[in-house]
Amino acid sequence: MNTVVVGIGNPYLQDDRAGVVVVERLELESIACRIEVVFTAGFEVMDRIKGYDRAIIVDACMLGNEPGFILEVGVDDIFTTHAPVNSHAVTLGTILKTGSVCFPKEMPPEIRLFLIEVKEMGEFTQQMSPEVEQAVDAVVKRIKALVGKKG
Repeated sequence: MNTVVVGIGNPYLQDDRAGVVVVERLELESIACRIEVVFTAGFEVMDRIKGYDRAIIVDACMLGNEPGFILEVGVDDIFTTHAPVNSHAVTLGTILKTGSVCFPKEMPPEIRLFLIEVKEMGEFTQQMSPEVEQAVDAVVKRIKALVGKKG
């Protein structure tokens, strides 16, 4: 399956860097997918996933859950609820909905999102909180199981 994994976040902003760290770690593995990084949840995400059969998107979020909580949702979950609001100016739901309306033949039929609840977002550091660090490890394992190794 033609898969892309997109990590979203600021690599210098504490727990917001979780999505970026996930894809950096996946890049070191021999997994069968393309790896992309974007720094905000803007329309660039849509451009990065067009043309693939499957997209996996990883981002930090502030939804009121315990720090390190992992929310794994599909595209239908995002289209039917307002819950997956992330820490960025434009929600992933808005971006994906726009893509499906404007580019229905180019958007992946399968889109999964891994949203990692943050603990701290205010400090410029490359050190994540322990709870988010553990969640990053868990998401890397889940994506490796979903994607598989290069043949």
